[in-house]
Amino acid sequence: MTTAHRRIDWDEVRARLARQQAALEDAFAGRGPWADGMLRRRAMQLAGDADDGRAADAMTVLVARGGAATYALEVKHLARILPLPRVTPVPGAPPELLGLIAAGGRVMRLFDIDRLCGGESGADTDGFAVTLRGGERPAALRVAAVEAVRPLPAADLRPVDGGRLIRAVTEERVALLDVAAVLERIGAAGER
Repeated sequence: MTTAHRRIDWDEVRARLARQQAALEDAFAGRGPWADGMLRRRAMQLAGDADDGRAADAMTVLVARGGAATYALEVKHLARILPLPRVTPVPGAPPELLGLIAAGGRVMRLFDIDRLCGGESGADTDGFAVTLRGGERPAALRVAAVEAVRPLPAADLRPVDGGRLIRAVTEERVALLDVAAVLERIGAAGER
C-alpha cells in the first residue's frame, strides 16, 4: 500500500483557524445568534417560574445592589455582567462618571449607579460592571453586588415622584430604573 501525499493548503488552514477563533471570541463575549437565543430562552424560563400566575405581565429584571440602594434593570437592556475591571479615571469628569473600562474588546464609560440616580456612592471599589445595550456610545453601570435575575410583575410596582431615572419602586424598596432615560442621561454626561 502506498500513501498518497497531498499538499496542505496553508491559506485555507489559516482562514479556517481565523473563523474558529472569531467564533470562539464571540462565544466568550456572549455575542452571536446562539447567545441571543439562549438569553431569550432563559428569560422565558425565568418568567415562567413565577408561582403566582402573574408571569404574563412580568418583566425579567436583574436585581443589583449599589452602595446605597437596590435597583432592578430590565434584562433586555443589558449586554453582560463582569467583575469590575481596572478603571481609568477621566480628569474633569462629572462625579457619576467613574472612568473608562475595557470590556469585550471595547473601551466604555463606567458610571456609578448610585450617583447617577442622585444618591451617594459607597467608597467600595469592588463590584461588577453591568454593560448596557443601546445608546450612541458603549457604557456600563457599577454595582456593588448582583443579587438575582427574576420576574418582576407589573402589579408589584408603585409609581414614584421625582427622580426621572427611576420608573417605579417595589414594596421591598427595589427601584426599577428607566434604562432609556439612563442612556439619555449618560449620553448627555459624555458631552460635558
